[in-house]
This record gives sequence, C-alpha cells and structure tokens, in this order.
Amino acid sequence: MEAMNLNPPPLLRSPHMQTLLSSRMARGLNGAGTALLRRATTVTIPCRDGIRLQAEVNADHPGAPLVIVIHGWLGRADSPYVCRAADALYGAGFNVARLLLRDHGGTAALNLALFNAARIEEVVDACRYLAGNYGAAGTGLMGFSLGGNFVLRVLVHPERGLDFGASLAVCPVLDPSASADALDSGWAAYRAYFVSNWQAAFTEKQAAFPEHYDFSDLRRLKSVAELTDVLVERYTPYANATEYYSHYTLGAEMLASIDLDVRVISAVDDPVIPVGTLGPLRVLPGDSFDLSQRGGHCAFIKDYRLRSALDNYAVDFFQRLR
Repeated sequence: MEAMNLNPPPLLRSPHMQTLLSSRMARGLNGAGTALLRRATTVTIPCRDGIRLQAEVNADHPGAPLVIVIHGWLGRADSPYVCRAADALYGAGFNVARLLLRDHGGTAALNLALFNAARIEEVVDACRYLAGNYGAAGTGLMGFSLGGNFVLRVLVHPERGLDFGASLAVCPVLDPSASADALDSGWAAYRAYFVSNWQAAFTEKQAAFPEHYDFSDLRRLKSVAELTDVLVERYTPYANATEYYSHYTLGAEMLASIDLDVRVISAVDDPVIPVGTLGPLRVLPGDSFDLSQRGGHCAFIKDYRLRSALDNYAVDFFQRLR
C-alpha cells in the first residue's frame, strides 16, 4: 500500500485550515453517504457491569466485511470526518458501524458514571459485540484521534479475542498530557472549541442525572487542564491528572506487542498531536507507520472540493479484509 503523499493547493496547506475544514464543515456526502445516514440502525450494546454503548450500524451488504469507526474526543457518530470515512467505506461495499464512546453523541443518559478515556473494557466489549453480530466476513477497526488511541488499546487488550483482521488509527493520541498542553497553549480557537463542547457535555449529563451531578462551578474554568484536574479529582479513582493520563498513554513497549495487521497515519503539522510524541510508533513493523508532512489533525484534505485523501486511503487499506 502506498504511503500518503499529500500535496494540497496553496490555500489548503495550513494545518489549521485543514483541521477546521475537516471537523466543522459538511463534506458534500454523495448519494451513498445519504443512504448511509438514512439506512443506519441505532444499536444499543450491552457491556460488562451494566454499561451500555450505542452504535449506528449499516450492515446491508451481504457477505461483506465490517469496519467499526470510532470518533475522536467530543465527536459524534455524525461528525463530518466520521461520516466522510464511513461513507467511503460503505460506498465501496463494506458494512460499517459508527461506535459512540460513553456520553458522546447524545448518549449521556445511558450510563450514570462519567466518560473518562481510561475506560477501555467497555470499548473492547462493544467492538467484540459488533464483530460477533455483524462481522462474520471479517472485522476491521478505524479510529480518529482519541478514537485511534482506543483502537490501538483494543488491539493489545488481553480480552480482545480473535475477531479483528485489520486496524487503521488516524492521528492517534499517544501522549494525552502533551495533546492537552497543545490544546491549551496553541491556537486559542482549539481551546475554545474543546472547552465549550466539554461544558455542553456536562450540561447534558447533569440534565440526565440532576440528583447526581452539579457542574455549575465548572463553567468558570477556561482550559482543558483546569477541567481535567477537577474531573479527575471528583469523578475518577486517580490521584491526579498525571496518573489519569498514564492509563491511556501509548508507549513503545505496548505498541510493539500488537500482533495484528495495523497501520497508523499521522501528520507532521498536526496541531493537536505534537510530532515529538510520535516516536513510539516507529516500533511498528514495515510500513505500518505512515507520517505525512501535511494533513493537519485527521483531515488530509487534498483539493478545493474539500475531498480528503484519507477516504480512498482507508478503502484501500481495508481491502485486505476481503
């Protein structure tokens, strides 16, 4: 499989332009994309300890492999970058399941306890459920950003099982502390976006469980670091943010233990994932780590029609499931 060699036109070379266009603007879904959204079935997935997650499933291609797509932090099943990738895969004949992480995409009322990124077992359970029910012809995993981090952790989890044949992680978070610092210290628009969306998630959670949550004092906090400190202290078993982050930091030893077909694509100019944190990925075998000079965060937009080179890239990669 060829490496990503992105050469966008001049006005699309800014990593900030790439990132904003990919995450905030509609992608002009074609007829297959419209069908993807219209035909999807909402599936509630039972996980251990009474936890429930949801997925939007399109499984109407008989005998086709399944690709499970996991969004990034504060993303949704209908986030533009998720829909764009799922549309490309569905249009190429794959079945697709867009898995929602806990409390994401309107699911705050499904579970009492808050989302935190260290919770991996429920995602392992959900992926195994989807693979077992819709992946008889083979199952792949695709994740963006924090979703990419989850994909890589599923692959090394001892309860993963044997259901998965290939996995693609797009701009995965390896060092969450460094990425949080990048959000707080980088372009202010990123901090404002994530803080405002996180605050909205708190409002939704409090509305679902008003007797358990009161986040009113968090509204004054204006950084990812401040919010993380408070939430870790109040709602997790971890002593502080450093301990919390350590539970989903991906190091070379963990990555070297992956024994399935995997590919990771990242970008040197990613404003959310500092390139200096990507060193552990070099332990992956062969061409499993693809580092593009351009692409921003999970974008890889190639032309003024706002098409992403990632779409065909993902379709080509998952052909190995057939």
